[in-house]
Amino acid sequence: MPRNLQKEDPDNSQSIGIKNMSNIIGFSKAAFGEERISMSNQGTDCFLELLEIAAAEIDMTDNQRKLIGFLKDRREENLAAPGTASFDIDEMPWSKDTLSEDVAFMMEIIKKAKTVEVAGKLDYRPDFRIVSPWLDQFSLMVWKLDKDYLYGTEEKELVQQGIEAIRTVLLGKDSSAKRRLLFYLDQYLDPFYQNDLSALHGPLKKLLQEVMISDNDADVIEEARHLLDAYMEME
Repeated sequence: MPRNLQKEDPDNSQSIGIKNMSNIIGFSKAAFGEERISMSNQGTDCFLELLEIAAAEIDMTDNQRKLIGFLKDRREENLAAPGTASFDIDEMPWSKDTLSEDVAFMMEIIKKAKTVEVAGKLDYRPDFRIVSPWLDQFSLMVWKLDKDYLYGTEEKELVQQGIEAIRTVLLGKDSSAKRRLLFYLDQYLDPFYQNDLSALHGPLKKLLQEVMISDNDADVIEEARHLLDAYMEME
């Protein structure tokens, strides 16, 4: 498969597919939604392969291997079915317990991915005038990760317990817990996951409306509004 990312035409539209953007990397659905990286299928392959090679000879913890494994899986998906590798930073398997360490690890990998040493291991010559800005933006988005926006087993169990457990958190005093729960609900309510929302829809809609008019941080209110706008009109 030809994957030469050199500038072979004046606007570089043919070599990296600027006229046919196919994959998007965002921060999350709920927060910083305007921040994203758009790239062609060839560009996506190059971007992910550089990160994969950069991590190849670095000692990693189990969770860091999961992070790189996630990126490898996205690359394989793009190779098998071009245009299907889009993802959000929050989808990556971050751990709240090792977040600072893992963010620092990813920053190191991104920095190394921009080196001639790593590029020389590809079987084509990437155009770093195109790829480097993507890596820089990816680095900025990873750096913005905050434990408040990472959900885990606790949030999943709360939703399984039902609306009263959700109410206890969203009407409580812990803003971080509210953010994490709203963040998880953004995934849980997505029709893609085909969760049974019949018992939850009505009560949750009223609860989110209450969150919006209660004394909450601006970002908590904004995320509640996002859930209402995105999902709560569904029957």
